[in-house]
Amino acid sequence: MEIEIQGLPRSIKPQYQARLRSVKTDITRCKKLSKDLHTQIARSDLLEGAPSSDEPYGPASDRTRLLAGVEVLSNSSRRLADSQRIALETEEQGTDILVHLREQREQIENTRDVVGAFHSRKTCTMCLVAATISFAAQIAQLTVLLEY
Repeated sequence: MEIEIQGLPRSIKPQYQARLRSVKTDITRCKKLSKDLHTQIARSDLLEGAPSSDEPYGPASDRTRLLAGVEVLSNSSRRLADSQRIALETEEQGTDILVHLREQREQIENTRDVVGAFHSRKTCTMCLVAATISFAAQIAQLTVLLEY
């Protein structure tokens, strides 16, 4: 993602950088929360034994934190999926732009070839006209000489 952001235009780059930082922060926070919850559960199991049958998920505060962690993790996953979707859309748009640029380049090259051919024909035509004028001048001189 960071590499793709580097290739974006400067006008939209800050938006995506902010999103990426936000997602990274959320992921780091979720990892830390998951690690903390895992450590607390392991500590609870060691010190207190298995939870009672009335509270299958442990004390209410642990359950609340676990649910909050799951919520944050699902939000982070959703944001990450959105970021991937945006990256794919950006890549698709970039591909379309490259296709259009290639078509324009081919049009420019074809136009250049046509102009070059026209220029060479124009040059040949100008030589032919010059030769015709020169020949006509010679004929005119000969007719003038023949009349005397």
